[in-house]
Amino acid sequence: MTLAAEADFSAKIATAPDPDATPLRDFDRDSVHTLPLSIIPFQTKGLGRTRMIKNAKLESVIELFDDEKAGSGQIPVNAVKQVFANVETKDVKILTELAKCYSYDVYCLRIQLRNLGIPIQDAKGLQLSDTKQAELKRFMSAFTQRVIMEVYGDGDDSVQNYGDVVKLFRHPDKRHAATKLKMISDKLGIQLEDVPVFLEDFGDIYLSVAYYRDCWEMVQPAFSDFVHTVNDITEHHTLKHDRTLVNTCNTLYDKFVDLNTGAAKRFRVFETNADMMWDHIDSNDFDKFKGAVKGNHQAIGAMLCKLSVKMGAWMDKFPEANSGGAMKRAEFIRLVMQQGV
Repeated sequence: MTLAAEADFSAKIATAPDPDATPLRDFDRDSVHTLPLSIIPFQTKGLGRTRMIKNAKLESVIELFDDEKAGSGQIPVNAVKQVFANVETKDVKILTELAKCYSYDVYCLRIQLRNLGIPIQDAKGLQLSDTKQAELKRFMSAFTQRVIMEVYGDGDDSVQNYGDVVKLFRHPDKRHAATKLKMISDKLGIQLEDVPVFLEDFGDIYLSVAYYRDCWEMVQPAFSDFVHTVNDITEHHTLKHDRTLVNTCNTLYDKFVDLNTGAAKRFRVFETNADMMWDHIDSNDFDKFKGAVKGNHQAIGAMLCKLSVKMGAWMDKFPEANSGGAMKRAEFIRLVMQQGV
């Protein structure tokens, strides 16, 4: 499905928007573990002011408020009637299905909401914020420059992001560019006017890889600190004799390493295949590449959601490498880190 088709699906609205819904925040759009319920067409007024989140125990809960002093006010889905007395049965069913999702990033949500037949209130709810897309420029630049080289044969100072690339292709003002575009259209077996659509689609797929890569890099400092802590505990003069704790640490170590390396391997495959595509550009190869990436969205999203939630909780508790001490870290592993993995 092209980006335009995704937007068309997103634009379908089942009910009138809730005027009391909380405005869409960039953080919620860009996060793997938060779902702003303002984008869902609930019949029950007030639900749009809340979020569904994966908490530190990887439970899907409804967050009624999030305050720096008061903390996070969370309830399980089965308690929603205690807060919203007149909640519609249909809305409870929707919440129940959303709670089963493994990740709330926009790419997984596009698939999951479509499979559930749930339209959304605002198409922006299934797109990364402009701020996040700008942050991903460091991943997209190599891809952008490769496309420019393929079409123009050199760089172009007017190009700052992938949107600028697509504009150039829609309105090529160089004879050489027009010739190259015709060559690409012939190789792909598509009409010349469809080349910008193809490139836009490819850009969105590549952006999803860049997004997941960025999420993965963000958890690496906490992941490294957690790994060092496990090693310290298994060698600690007192804690190493607690076999239950040591077994828990080793089990979590294996699980988190598997998640971390599993995601990293997929990135390497995607990036290698993306480079190879331009060496022998072909519409069938692109369809295979797109299918492989989209087919992995939910798996990668689930991996990164678990890593992001757990390593985020770890970093919040122990912001410095030497903070907390072995005893407190061991207790946190018992009480929080092993829950829900």
